[in-house]
Amino acid sequence: MTKTYKKTSESCSYDTIVDALHKIYQDFSKQEKKVADVILDAPGELGLYSASELAERANVSKATITRFVRRAQFSSYEELRLAARDARSWGSPLFQTEVAHSTGDDDFLSDFLEAEMRNLTQALNGLVETEIDEMANALIAARNLVFMGFRNSHFLASYARNQFLQFRSGTRISPGPGETITESTTDLTREDVVLIIGLRRILSSLRSEMEALHHRGVPILLITDPSARVVPAFARWTLTCPVEAPYLFDSYSGVQSVLRILAYKSFQKSGKQGRTYMEAIEARHAETGAFEWW
Repeated sequence: MTKTYKKTSESCSYDTIVDALHKIYQDFSKQEKKVADVILDAPGELGLYSASELAERANVSKATITRFVRRAQFSSYEELRLAARDARSWGSPLFQTEVAHSTGDDDFLSDFLEAEMRNLTQALNGLVETEIDEMANALIAARNLVFMGFRNSHFLASYARNQFLQFRSGTRISPGPGETITESTTDLTREDVVLIIGLRRILSSLRSEMEALHHRGVPILLITDPSARVVPAFARWTLTCPVEAPYLFDSYSGVQSVLRILAYKSFQKSGKQGRTYMEAIEARHAETGAFEWW
C-alpha cells in the first residue's frame, strides 16, 4: 500500500505526493496535468530532475512548473524533490518502479519470467501487514461485500469474489447480469465494503460511481496500478500493483497474488464461522455430486 505523504508546517512527511496529486488532479490546468502525468508515471524519478529537466520532459515552460508546485501546495520545487527522495528511500513500489522494456535478447521466456517476477515482487513488497490486517478485518465484518471491475478488471473481480464466497455469505458482483450499478449498489451503507479493481484504461464511469459511493460513506478498497488518476481519492484503502510489462498485454500476476493474500488473511480472521461455512458448502457439493471424482 502506498505510504502517504502529508505536508505540515514544519516539513513534508508521508501522506503522499501521489495521493496529493490524485486529489487535486482535476483542478490542474491542461499544461499542469502534463507535469502531473510525468510525475505519476514514474514518481521515483522526480528526485533526479531539476525543474528545467522536468519542464523539458513534460514539454511545458518553467513557469508552468512554478505554478504546478504552488498549486500542489509545496513551498518550492526543492521541497517537492525532497518529498520524492524520502518516499523512494522508504521503499514505496510507486517510487521504485521502472518502466519495463524488452531487452531485445533472444531468450524470450527468460525476459518474460523476469518481468513477471519483478511485478510480483513489487506488488508484495508494497504491502504492509498491519494495513492488510485492517483491510481483512473490514472485509470480514462487512454486512455485504461487493466486488466491482470493468473490462480486464472484471475477471479479477470475479476471481476475488470466488475466493470470498467460499467462507462468507453476502458477496456479490456489481453490476450483476441484467443490472445497472445503481440497482446493485443502492442498498449499500457504511456497514458494507466495495472492493474495486480499477486497472489502467479505467472507464470514465468508474470515477462517478466511486465518487457516489464515497459521498454516501460506503468504504471502498481500491486495487489499481500507478497510472490511476483521481479515483484513489475516493477510496478508504488503496493497494497499488504494477502491471507494466515489456511485451504486449499487461501483467496481472501481482494483482492476483494480492487478491489471494486478502482472501487468505480474511479467511484466517473469519475463524470457526468461516471454516463452518466452507464445510457446509463442501458437504453440499458432496451430496449433489457437483464435481467429477477421478
